[in-house]
Amino acid sequence: MIGQNTIKFIKSLNLKKNRQLNKKVILEGYRLIVESINAGTKIDYIIINETFQKELLNLKEFKNQIIKSSSTSNFNKISNTKNSQGIIAIADIQEYFNQSLQNINNENIIILDGIQDPGNLGTILRTCIWYGIQSIILTENTIDPFNLKCIRSGMGAHFYLNNIIQDNHINVLKYLKNNYKTIYVADMKGNDLEKIKPSNNWALILGSEAHGVNNDFKKFNQITINKIGKVESLNVSVAAGIIINKLIND
Repeated sequence: MIGQNTIKFIKSLNLKKNRQLNKKVILEGYRLIVESINAGTKIDYIIINETFQKELLNLKEFKNQIIKSSSTSNFNKISNTKNSQGIIAIADIQEYFNQSLQNINNENIIILDGIQDPGNLGTILRTCIWYGIQSIILTENTIDPFNLKCIRSGMGAHFYLNNIIQDNHINVLKYLKNNYKTIYVADMKGNDLEKIKPSNNWALILGSEAHGVNNDFKKFNQITINKIGKVESLNVSVAAGIIINKLIND
């Protein structure tokens, strides 16, 4: 059974500063944990609520993992979901704190500037994996990608990415100028997406729905999705999927 020290440590990972200090993150839910294991994530250990032991303990996906048991009362102290599936894992994210812009190897990339909604960020990461994009850059005003809601929304996508690079927008700007000829910025006032002819090795910059991208990025080629209906704007994760599909498949 897990003790109070383990409970205290896991609860501490709800805070960004402690995730960064310990290079650990909480994964909760069967599907998320299995997807993360399949992606090659290093799992320190898995905690199973004793109520769910019969159905979870002997699953083949967890055969080589360290399993710890927990009483229901203690499990509820560390769970972050209303309808828990009775399983939590602690994953190592050390590799994502040793990355820099120089890790990127002449490939299509996505830059997320100032996105604050964890659900949107997680969905965009999963979309990137679907389309084979392996490197994401997050500027200083973007939410922590290892926020618990973002992790759940991404459903394991984080761990399929080669690079999740966090840097300030000035460094990102310099890097783009020196390494990419084709740089697109999603903006409501941009050129019609359907009229562009994407080349290989492009960079796409997406900002928040409320504020858009930093003004320093607006010097690049601004593009927009042609609006047919009457709504004011698209959710940024939806817009990301539409634009990425166009850039990848044309």
